[in-house]
Amino acid sequence: MSNKIVLAGNKNLLKTAITQILAVHQIIEQKDFGGSSGYRELESIPRKGKPKVTLFFLEDTNFNQVGTNPNTPQGRRRTEGVIRFRLMDETTQTFSKTNATTLGRRIKEVFGVNGGFVWNKGKTLYSYGDWELGYQFQLLCRTKTEAKRIITAVLSLQSHPIDWKFLFENKNDQEALAYPEIPEQQVVMGELVAKPRIRPNVDVRFQYAYVSLSGVKDPILLYDRTNKKAGALVN
Repeated sequence: MSNKIVLAGNKNLLKTAITQILAVHQIIEQKDFGGSSGYRELESIPRKGKPKVTLFFLEDTNFNQVGTNPNTPQGRRRTEGVIRFRLMDETTQTFSKTNATTLGRRIKEVFGVNGGFVWNKGKTLYSYGDWELGYQFQLLCRTKTEAKRIITAVLSLQSHPIDWKFLFENKNDQEALAYPEIPEQQVVMGELVAKPRIRPNVDVRFQYAYVSLSGVKDPILLYDRTNKKAGALVN
């Protein structure tokens, strides 16, 4: 049996339908990508070769997290968050260092102030897809208000308009049971070990941003709020 999905119809309606399908698939697979789908770009959407910007977030070590298990070992892996989008007006050939620096400064203005932009991650998946502008978000948030706040911030980087008809909410009817804050334990090599947390209520803070160019091996570091990485265009 073929695993292909064939869609036909109005182009604008298809963009919304594709975003919904990706969101539902992510829920079924229970993949915690955080902020952005990792699926291969669809050839029917003219995004191939467009520069891809990545915003990286990381849980603080000293946050008093909502729902955090006080017995959680201090050594557990911190939660991450990733948001990606395409620069649809650029290509590898046209994207200059000046353009990159300008974008880095804008990211610093929006995400680097006040100790870094904090994303309140949660259990509900919000998808927002405006393919022509280069956006296909999969955001785990606690509220729709939080999802809108993040989307507004990202789109403001390029002064793009927001169209809320592209925003969809995918909510489990029993979120507390499906994604418990205190995960179940399992026996591993004779010892009780907590299962990985799925969609925890946790705050992640913006760390750095980079852009990936088609045909270029290493990404270009646009801005590093932490000052821990070398070579950032903006500090």
